[in-house]
Amino acid sequence: MKKETLLGIALNVIFVLSIFSIRYYYAKQEMDFLVNDSVRQDEIIKVNKLAIDSLALLITKLQIDNETQDKQIKKYSTDLYEIIRWSKEYEQRLQNLIEQVEEMRLELASVESSTVPFLKEFGNQDSYIKVFGRTGLRIKDNKIIDSETIADFEGELSLGSPDIERLDKYEFKAVYPDSEFLNLRIKGGQSEVIKLRPPRNQISIGPMLGVLYNTDTGLTTPTIGVGVTYNMIKLWDWK
Repeated sequence: MKKETLLGIALNVIFVLSIFSIRYYYAKQEMDFLVNDSVRQDEIIKVNKLAIDSLALLITKLQIDNETQDKQIKKYSTDLYEIIRWSKEYEQRLQNLIEQVEEMRLELASVESSTVPFLKEFGNQDSYIKVFGRTGLRIKDNKIIDSETIADFEGELSLGSPDIERLDKYEFKAVYPDSEFLNLRIKGGQSEVIKLRPPRNQISIGPMLGVLYNTDTGLTTPTIGVGVTYNMIKLWDWK
């Protein structure tokens, strides 16, 4: 080969190697940059992920708070609606009451009122019943449109002494027979049986056992016989 050809080939080889070296240098620089950037991007992604997770928790909490506030707002709206409805209903009732009072006032202005007292006694001085009270009347156009009567009574009934019924020699009971006062029937009754204790004999006769005292000698002598006694003072009842 000619010297010029070899020199051309050598120059071409050197040029290609130079281009390759430069290309490799910049490629390595770019590769290192990309590796470093990838690590930085990973760190940024981790930081962003933590921020995103925090934001997600915050958003969830805000959603819960928002739902709670929505429920409270709905409740307050319902309560406010009930208050407004009750207020309007109360105002209507109050208006109806005012109208009724006004109607009653006009009616009372055209109605006359009157009270009639009454008193009536039945029986006699020993047994009597007194009925008393008053009757209220409302009159309109000379007609009684309403009335009300308030009545009370007092009195005294004397039943007298009861009848004593003898059941046995020493057994008795008190009996109140059925009676009638005016048109009032009085149901009688009777007491429990009363048993009287029979009296002890004041004078008695029978065997006697005793002790005699001699005031002269101061001696006592037993004695047995038949005697008559009189109970002057009762010290003890044997029954």
